[in-house]
Amino acid sequence: MSEAREDRFCALYEWTRPRIIAYALRRTASRDDAADVVADTFEIAWRRLDDIPAGQAGLLWLYVTARYVLANHGRRVRRRDETTVRLAEELRGVELREEAPDEQSVVMQLCLNALTPDERELLMLAAWEGLTAAQMGQVLGCSPTAARIRLHRARARLRSEMANFTKEEKLPGAVEHIQDGSAAKSSVPEEAIEQ
Repeated sequence: MSEAREDRFCALYEWTRPRIIAYALRRTASRDDAADVVADTFEIAWRRLDDIPAGQAGLLWLYVTARYVLANHGRRVRRRDETTVRLAEELRGVELREEAPDEQSVVMQLCLNALTPDERELLMLAAWEGLTAAQMGQVLGCSPTAARIRLHRARARLRSEMANFTKEEKLPGAVEHIQDGSAAKSSVPEEAIEQ
């Protein structure tokens, strides 16, 4: 990067920044959105510095660029909002069951919570999502063999936690903790612990 290029960009930035910020603020819903537009505009300006004319024409070039950035930003926001509305409508039709957990569910949840996040993720990918070792490897960024080995170890660790669990030590307080809504109210499918 040449020093002359950097100096030119810095001078352009200092001269035009207040105007581009004001332009973006008047056309966006929030300061964060405006900051994104300004950052994207000047990123483009840096990449295409040789295309920017000198003087007032350079400011106009930045206004045109900011206008395109705003249009792209608006499309992203609309897509995000449409997706949010669509998902909200879909979720309205989903029936959520709130049942008091039974003793087995409480024990299973406590045993699952004793595992590492990676172990829990493996068990859930296998049991709830129904993924194969190859698919789990793809999600986790490892080979199918590595996924299979990790899943085997996670299942063994879960079985060990379940074997070590004693009702007298952990269950009474744990049931109250889970029933008051402080912990997840779900049980693990049998597939999670099966080989």
